[in-house]
Amino acid sequence: MVLIKLDRIKNFLRFFHQLELSWQIYSLLLIYIIIMLIAFVLKFEIGILLLLLLIAIFVFIYYYTNRFVSRIKMIANQLAKDIKVVNENVYDNSAIGILLYDQNHRLSWGNSLANSIINYKNAVGQKLEDINPDLMTIIETIDKEWQVITYNEKHYRVSHDVNSRAIYWIEFENEYNIQQQYKNNRIVYGYLLLDDFDEVVQSLNDQEASNFDADLINELNNWAQQQDIYIKRIEDDKFLLLLNVKTLGKLENQKFKYFSEIREKYYARNIPISMSIGIAYSTDDKVKINRLAKEAQMNLDLALGRGGDQVVVKMDEEPARFYGGDTNPTEKRTNTRSKLVYQALINQIDQASNVIISGHKYPDMDSLSSALGIYKIATERRKLAKIIINESTFNTDIKNLLNSPQISYNLKNIFIDSETAKTHLNPKTLLILVDHHRPSLSEAEQLLVYGPNIVVIDHHRRSEEFPKQTVLTYIETTASSTSELVTEFFMNVRNDSEPVNRFEATALLAGIIVDTNNFSMRTGSRTFDAASYLKSRGADTEQIQRMLQEDLLDVKKRNQLIERTEFFDSVYAITQSESGLPIDNVTAAQAADGMLSLTHVEAAFVIFQRTMTSIGISARSLGKINVQKIMESLGGGGHLSNAAAQLENTTVDEAKELLLQAINQSK
Repeated sequence: MVLIKLDRIKNFLRFFHQLELSWQIYSLLLIYIIIMLIAFVLKFEIGILLLLLLIAIFVFIYYYTNRFVSRIKMIANQLAKDIKVVNENVYDNSAIGILLYDQNHRLSWGNSLANSIINYKNAVGQKLEDINPDLMTIIETIDKEWQVITYNEKHYRVSHDVNSRAIYWIEFENEYNIQQQYKNNRIVYGYLLLDDFDEVVQSLNDQEASNFDADLINELNNWAQQQDIYIKRIEDDKFLLLLNVKTLGKLENQKFKYFSEIREKYYARNIPISMSIGIAYSTDDKVKINRLAKEAQMNLDLALGRGGDQVVVKMDEEPARFYGGDTNPTEKRTNTRSKLVYQALINQIDQASNVIISGHKYPDMDSLSSALGIYKIATERRKLAKIIINESTFNTDIKNLLNSPQISYNLKNIFIDSETAKTHLNPKTLLILVDHHRPSLSEAEQLLVYGPNIVVIDHHRRSEEFPKQTVLTYIETTASSTSELVTEFFMNVRNDSEPVNRFEATALLAGIIVDTNNFSMRTGSRTFDAASYLKSRGADTEQIQRMLQEDLLDVKKRNQLIERTEFFDSVYAITQSESGLPIDNVTAAQAADGMLSLTHVEAAFVIFQRTMTSIGISARSLGKINVQKIMESLGGGGHLSNAAAQLENTTVDEAKELLLQAINQSK
């Protein structure tokens, strides 16, 4: 009996101590005892009553402890059952899909929503990758952060808890559609320019010009109405375009083919009209319309700098996207423009304290020859001038040029490396880039970060990468070479002194000959005018022929490249050098030129080991295929029919795969 009573007391105390209120009750009991003791001292009868009350409470607790504890346990058990049922209902009917898997990536459990999402009936125990490979992708790529994914053509927010091996899903279709609608309705700002509109109109009589103008405007208005675009003529040859992102997406999917169609339509009527378009938009909801207008104008300028007849689309700081540009621009240069640029150039030289001239990395004959021509102009203005070079990258023809017996000055006083060039920099230094405009391709790349005044003289189509501190830009994509542009500067000099000596004339003519492949490519009437002028100044064609003589080993390398030619889609000829066998870019370019003579070939690509860590690709085209766009997708550039790219830290075979992907994307 005593043991039963002791057990009852122990059970009560154990239960009591489990309560979070136990210390409060002990405190009240202590206060009660203190009050009772005080009552005994002050009023003995009251103390007796308080003591009897305390004894009665303990007796009540003693006799009703088991019943009280049992009742509490019964309530707790019932509550636990209710909570379990509620939890099961909550998890199973939750608006969040829950999917559990074990350590072997086998499905353990999923609630109703998860079942409807992945349709995993009778799949418990199966591997996730067998149910759907996308489930393994989620596990491998998604962490606790909620991410939006597309699964079975629907959109969900998904979170993955690695520790509990659980995937949580929230349906996001409605919200996604609202977001997409909002994004699709963002404003897109554009400018459309009619290339050579004034020249075209002047070539027509009044009636023909009026009919052409009315017909063209009607064509553009009909197109704009069909595409839900606002179009407004703001100048004779310029239009404002307002559209949204959704419409822009449709036009990009079509690759803006309408403008090729309208060009062909008017070309068939002997009206050579084409269009250049610059388009800008932003993901920033607070973007100002003035900013979009400026960016659209910059994109239009970029399209024109690349030869026109193309569309440039750019969003914020992302790379520009190019469409069109598949025709060679007509020659539009005039003596007046060349004279104005020359005058602006000598003004910049006169204002400078010194001049630094830079060609591109791995220089060719055109790069070095045009640099020598600019050096001549700078020294004629009595300015200290230097040319940045890297002798370790010289090809045989460059070495032959600099070893020419006709050279009339000490080369050590002309050439410096890029590190030495830094010591020549000051706030008034003028840096002139010739035969290139991309900072990443420049021998003066390290100098550009110091922010000198920059002049660009180039004949390659302008790329998005461009120096920011230019004070003069002269890019003529219709010129055969930069040597041709520099030669025209000398043709504009009006004084009694000889503008160029025999060595300089020979060097400039060599630059033209190499870049035109002996006047067979990209050659216009002004090319022959420049060559004629240089010949009159003593250019030695026999010396040029000696400079361009090839080593027998290089000839064998070129022929081996041509022998390894493979055909892709019948019109693409592709060859590659042996891995680990370095080939210079001149040999590769000559091989590409030779491959163009093969039957049915429209474009030729030579993939070659330039150095042990870099791969070069030389591209040539007969004009129907734009190899510039293909090379740009690989980080290179050039002309529609003559382009190149350089890939770092890759192999020849990997470069070939990248090239094939670029060709497929360009179609």
